[in-house]
Amino acid sequence: MNPINRRDFLTLGGAAFTLAAVGSPALAAEPAPIVSPRGEPWADLPIRALLLSVPHQKDLDLLCAFVRETLPKEGVNTLVLRIEYSYQFQSHPELATNGAISKNDLKQIVRACKDAGIKLVPCMNLLAHQSDKEQIFPLLKQYPQFDESPDYNPPHPWHDGEFYTKSLCPLHPGLHPVIFALMDELIDVCETDAFHVGLDEAWIIAYPKCPRCGGKDPAVIFAQHTTALRNHLAEKNCRMWMWSDRLIDGKTSNLLAWQASTNNTWRAIDMIPTDILICDWKYVDAPPTPALFAIKGFDVVAAPCDKIDVALAQLELVYLIRKNASRADFSKTISDRMKGMFETSWMDAGEFIRAYQGNPKKENSKNVTDTFKALFAEIRKNRA
Repeated sequence: MNPINRRDFLTLGGAAFTLAAVGSPALAAEPAPIVSPRGEPWADLPIRALLLSVPHQKDLDLLCAFVRETLPKEGVNTLVLRIEYSYQFQSHPELATNGAISKNDLKQIVRACKDAGIKLVPCMNLLAHQSDKEQIFPLLKQYPQFDESPDYNPPHPWHDGEFYTKSLCPLHPGLHPVIFALMDELIDVCETDAFHVGLDEAWIIAYPKCPRCGGKDPAVIFAQHTTALRNHLAEKNCRMWMWSDRLIDGKTSNLLAWQASTNNTWRAIDMIPTDILICDWKYVDAPPTPALFAIKGFDVVAAPCDKIDVALAQLELVYLIRKNASRADFSKTISDRMKGMFETSWMDAGEFIRAYQGNPKKENSKNVTDTFKALFAEIRKNRA
């Protein structure tokens, strides 16, 4: 198993990721400038999003000021807030991590978004990413019966390459009532009509020793879980967002096992409702995978991270497909499903803001914020 994933490779740089993934040097040529008339309909992206993590308590005011003062100037209209277990849940207080923000804290962020005219989308991983290295996250720590692989655990002492993250058992009868309660609480507090459920990088699924999932089709299990989450959100008049990677055939595409699937979940793309918004993260290059989802009937956003040339190439691809709407009446169907751009950041919100302001702790923090600035500058130029 390749030990480098999209969260960890940010500390190494995209070139290291490319070397590990494909065994060849990363060639990141700057794309040709996007030349276009200003203010065309295809350039007015409906979704212009940024992913940030919940801030530490000391950075709450910093984030709220950033939302009010900076994000509107950049052209951001959607903030996806990665909350996970960093919230003091009233429905399940046992699942809050140390230092979790309170309801009043989260309401401050909600008010800041409303003041700035920015849509707030809470985000929580509801399949994989239930651990980090040796640390087991609260849901499996408090409810070990939800573990898909209780006999397969992180190595101690930790070393890269043998294990990634724990996953939930999608077929455990007690799982959905718990996670639905968490989702409902965040939806209500955030006063939102959208929810990002994660679902990325699920390595452990249909685990052979699981009494419920063993021997079953991973694609069917993934599709059933995805559909159950979508159906619950639909009851709340809430749209589901999810990452793209488990729905892409990593072998046929040669996109391999992180940004695509080599564990046979990808066939679920034809088994799930198409009203889910797909967030197609690609950090090393700009393959035309957003078009795959648009052709399949999904709305999609392209999601870069820390490479300016990759982000601008993805934007060019989105524009290219959106511009095709003008060629014929039927062209609009696919073009209109290309909803925009979603810049992603995996550092805490305070570090992102300080890097944006010119005080990064790490080189990659600067790379991410520089990519955000360059991407949104290009978006603003074309919307003018």
